[in-house]
Amino acid sequence: MDETAIFKISYGLFFVSTSFEGRKNACVVNTVAQVTQEPLRVSLCMLKTGLTHEMIQKSGHFCVSVIGRDSSLEEIAHFGQLSGRDTDKFAGRTIQPDCNGDPVLAEGCIAALSCKVIQEVDLGTHTLFIADLADAKNLSDALPMTYADYRILKSGGRLDQPETKQGQKWQCSICHYVYDGDIPFEDLPDDYICPICKKPKSAFVKV
Repeated sequence: MDETAIFKISYGLFFVSTSFEGRKNACVVNTVAQVTQEPLRVSLCMLKTGLTHEMIQKSGHFCVSVIGRDSSLEEIAHFGQLSGRDTDKFAGRTIQPDCNGDPVLAEGCIAALSCKVIQEVDLGTHTLFIADLADAKNLSDALPMTYADYRILKSGGRLDQPETKQGQKWQCSICHYVYDGDIPFEDLPDDYICPICKKPKSAFVKV
């Protein structure tokens, strides 16, 4: 089976934030989707080990900030690669709360969806949250960034050109992190682990 075929499914890229008992946190996901129109309802799938997941279970609500194509990779890395367990990701930032009190990340984002959880589905390593929209607003007319866009930008490509050098990159099959270090992936030590999800080198596939 060629597991890289799953990467051909199109995804968006989103900041997901929540707040609970005065604390707030956010992370980056590519697993938000509309599931019904009436009522207006979305799904969110999250790895159970993350702090944002833990806080959503406690608070029962979250905000989805849709990342635009003009968002910086630095901002995505800040919320996607740092852990809220030991870092205040909002330090030095002025954040406006939504109707649930969750932070809206307006910079580089094109829309914000305020969501209230109505159901949780246990998927083993992940939880699928089903939520009703409590509020929604457009922030910009710019185009959304897809997860494919993000992979192109992260590997040094441009969105106005086709992706090149197919088969030259290694991607974690669990969290889709793309290795872009100076050392060829094949030359990394056997105990190398994914910096995002901590899976071993064997979890990476060539894309």
